[in-house]
Amino acid sequence: MLVHPTSSLVGARDFRVTGDGLPLAGNIVWTEQTSPRVLRATQIRSLVSPSHQTVKLSRLSGAAADELHILWPVSAATNNLVTDLGNGATEFNAIVLPLDDAFESRLDAARRFWRELNGRSRGPGYGALPKQTKARHTLNLRAHDARRAGATYREIAQVLLSREPIAPRDWRDHHLRHKVRAILRRADRLVAGGYRDLLFYPHSRSRKSDR
Repeated sequence: MLVHPTSSLVGARDFRVTGDGLPLAGNIVWTEQTSPRVLRATQIRSLVSPSHQTVKLSRLSGAAADELHILWPVSAATNNLVTDLGNGATEFNAIVLPLDDAFESRLDAARRFWRELNGRSRGPGYGALPKQTKARHTLNLRAHDARRAGATYREIAQVLLSREPIAPRDWRDHHLRHKVRAILRRADRLVAGGYRDLLFYPHSRSRKSDR
């Protein structure tokens, strides 16, 4: 279990990196603005039903403070919450669900958190990326990495898209030439920030999402 103060920085909770200059996967914490599956826990004054639960922060993390970011691993998955509890509060009894385009994803995250809180299985997730979409994004990023490593467009096409070698003399008019360029354009958009759209799937942060 982990509790860490939130900050205005979107993404990582510290700046330790791997040998490739990338954040360590275990140090990345998404904010509400970045992922609709980050839940904001709060306190409301009146209980709405006899079954209304109050959750002590110590039950999840063993600590409490203003503006906390809580990762609560109950199973293989992790519940990700932030709190707006002030004045030394140590418990919450509600989850804030903004009525935005990502409401269904937020609702699903809240449902899965509630089920685990009550000792039930998380159940199927809402809005998982289709296998075909995952494969397409994987291809985009493999092409991006190949270009960064110095591979030519022809080499990228030959390794990632073709079952047969592509001779240099055939490349100028090859049918994969434009496809490689399109893949690399999509990869550039992903790396430039489009990857954040994937956190909102099946919703889109912009009308021009490239899914």
